[in-house]
Amino acid sequence: MIALLAAVPEETVLIRELLEDPGRESVNGLAMLTGRVYGQDVCLTHGGIGKAAAAAAAITLLQYCQPAALLLFGCGGAYPQSGLEIGDLALADAEIFGDEGVATADGFADFAAMRLPMRQGDEPLFNIWPTDRPLRELAQPTLFEKAAEQGAKLATGAFVTVSTCTGTTSRAIQIEQRTGGICENMEGAAVALACRQLAVPLLEIRGISNLVEDRDTGRWDLVAGMTVAQQAVISLLKKWPGQ
Repeated sequence: MIALLAAVPEETVLIRELLEDPGRESVNGLAMLTGRVYGQDVCLTHGGIGKAAAAAAAITLLQYCQPAALLLFGCGGAYPQSGLEIGDLALADAEIFGDEGVATADGFADFAAMRLPMRQGDEPLFNIWPTDRPLRELAQPTLFEKAAEQGAKLATGAFVTVSTCTGTTSRAIQIEQRTGGICENMEGAAVALACRQLAVPLLEIRGISNLVEDRDTGRWDLVAGMTVAQQAVISLLKKWPGQ
C-alpha cells in the first residue's frame, strides 16, 4: 500500500475521482480514504496546513495503513533563483526546517549552528532531513516525462518548510541563499521527520503555484500547482513497482 498525503482536499480532487472501491474510516479525527488507483492500493488523507498539523497527521496515517512508502504532494512556491515557474514540478531531495533556530544580531542560526540536534542516532539530524533516494531515482524519469508532456520543467533540490510564509522578495533571497532551497512549503520537513521516525520512505512532489516574492496573490495560480502535482502522482502510481 502507498500512503498519500496532502494538506487540503483541493489538492487531491483528481486522485479521489480515480479511486476504485473506495472506503472511508475516521481515525483520530482524520478521514482515511482507501481504495485503488490503477490497481495500486492507496490510503489518502488530508493533514491540514502547517508543520504541527502535518506531523500529527503523518504519524496517524503511517500507523494506520503501514505503507511501503508515503507520497507527499501539493502546491509550493518557487524561490527566485530556482528557475521554476508556475505550473512546473519540483521534487525534494531533502526537506529543511527553515525557521527553527535563533534570530541573533548577526542573523539567523539554525540548530546545527546551535549544536542542538532534533534527533540523535547513528548521525545527528538538525534542520535538514533527506527524502528517500531510491524512490527519487525511481520517480525522476516518470516525472521528467510528465513535465515534458505538459511543456513544464522538473527540478530536483531541497525544499524549505516554514511556519510563516515568505511574503517579500528580499526575505526569499535570504532564505534561498542560506538554505540552497528551490521550493517553499509549510509541511514537508515535519512529514520527513515523521517518516524517518517510523522508517517509511518519503517522496515529495510540489506543483509550483507561485513565486516567492513580494506578495501578490493576483499572480498566483493555485489550480495549476495542484493539478500538475496530482497528475505527477497519478503517473507514478501507474508505473509503481509491482504493477
